Amino acid sequence: MSRLKDFLIKIKVGQWVLITAGALACYTAFIVGVADNPPGIISLYIGLSFLAGAWVWNWPSPRDFWTLLMISIAAFPVSVVLHNMFYALASLINESQILANLLGFLDALFFLAAVMVVGPTALVALIGGIYTSWNGMNRLTLKNRSYRRFQEKHIIKDKTLRKLVNLARQSASGANRQPLKFILSNTEDKNQLIFPTLSWAGYLKDWQGPIEGERPAGYIVLLGDNELANSFQYDAGIASQSITLGAAEFGLGACLIGSIKKDALRKALVIPDQFEILLVIALGKPAERVVLDDIGQDGGIKYWRDEKEIHHVPKRGLEELILDL
Repeated sequence: MSRLKDFLIKIKVGQWVLITAGALACYTAFIVGVADNPPGIISLYIGLSFLAGAWVWNWPSPRDFWTLLMISIAAFPVSVVLHNMFYALASLINESQILANLLGFLDALFFLAAVMVVGPTALVALIGGIYTSWNGMNRLTLKNRSYRRFQEKHIIKDKTLRKLVNLARQSASGANRQPLKFILSNTEDKNQLIFPTLSWAGYLKDWQGPIEGERPAGYIVLLGDNELANSFQYDAGIASQSITLGAAEFGLGACLIGSIKKDALRKALVIPDQFEILLVIALGKPAERVVLDDIGQDGGIKYWRDEKEIHHVPKRGLEELILDL
């Protein structure tokens, strides 16, 4: 029950509106009838579109929407072929009523999939793809929050971690020295070596960090090669921003952690003295909601969590940041 409650809490108001409207439209369609009845067909189409919109509401990446669009377009001819095939077979079967009924059911199922399901899904995918692509960097910077609770069982592939490091590799570097090195972790054994060396959320004094099941599914450890440079802070900041924005694009959450028991981490991962430990980036599928607030009259900047476990981050206003000099 607690998991169901947590799931329902995560559903946003806009999603509930779409779910309610979609359910009412589908119910109306079945009341008025959809067989050769344009009002019923239109109502069902609208209802399914609303439900599809609720399903993809939290998708962060244009890539997800374009992939769904391609799948929907490809599924249409497949559904049409299967519908025609089962229709033809059902008309040929006379001996077995049970088999005829089954084929008739499959015929109707793929007809609905072709006309009703694939269509709304493709429409929603097209709208979502255009919207998320149009928002671009603004969407990514809003998604790119510091998450501290994750779906630990979500697997982050080696390929994904390498893609994130490649984003850092392509980014700017002071004097082009490129002194950063990276350690990747996405296995349970290696993750368990890293986690105890980290400290979490200094402002949340009564919270000791994510519990089992909510810990990161992967890490990227940023190191500075002392044989290539003496200072790394600018490179580390640029690389970290590239990595975390990339994570947001992939539907992942990240948290930059600078409070590290460096001696313990060095020993756990057998890091040579040549490399300075700079940051650890925790990664995973977010298991919490993070929102931005305006800073209140008291000027407080500390992040906090409300009774619904929503994480609030105060931000200064744009007018305060831009100086008219």
